[in-house]
Amino acid sequence: MKKFTKGMFASAALATAVIGGTAVAAQAATTYTPTGSTVSFAKTSGLTGVGFTDIEAGQTLTCSTFTLAGSIVNSGVNRAYGANGGNLSTITSSGCSNPLAGATTVTPTGTWGVAVTGDKVGTVAPARLTSVGANLSAANCKFSIGGVVNGKFDTSNQRFTPNSGASGLTITSIPAPSAGNPQTMCVTLDIQVGDTISISGSWTNGGPALSVTTP
Repeated sequence: MKKFTKGMFASAALATAVIGGTAVAAQAATTYTPTGSTVSFAKTSGLTGVGFTDIEAGQTLTCSTFTLAGSIVNSGVNRAYGANGGNLSTITSSGCSNPLAGATTVTPTGTWGVAVTGDKVGTVAPARLTSVGANLSAANCKFSIGGVVNGKFDTSNQRFTPNSGASGLTITSIPAPSAGNPQTMCVTLDIQVGDTISISGSWTNGGPALSVTTP
């Protein structure tokens, strides 16, 4: 049975730009159209940071900066729900730390994608950040995370907000201890492969406005 300790870290990465929002009871459409050019999602102004919490371990990593930037794929072209609406090829973070592990480096891997996943209601549509991956490193603890981040995108304020609870991200691997990497902090934090991650905070697009149409 997992023990609950203070603080954490779980990744990153996070981080995110998405085109999406709120789920509806009965889905009426099956496709959506994103319209825009470049995107630049940064931590929403006024928030102290973006937090990533290992739910089972009760450990949280907070990043003061987490930016996701990229471009819309085939702007103005209709596509199925869940199909990529944009690529986020530039992801940066800084000021990431956990109360126990201290300063933590988050290194995103691959190109993340974003997609609308359901009907838009008013100005809000459900969205998903896809192909998410990142490696995390702190004193005596390294691990990787991967999966998706489910949330919503509001076109009125250009803000992506992750859903509460498990986001769709999990801890995917923890290297075995070695002479140069004892992994003792990972044991202290009680993080394990398969642990689920929740995300607090939100990201706001500071680039050209994005629009989403669900016919």
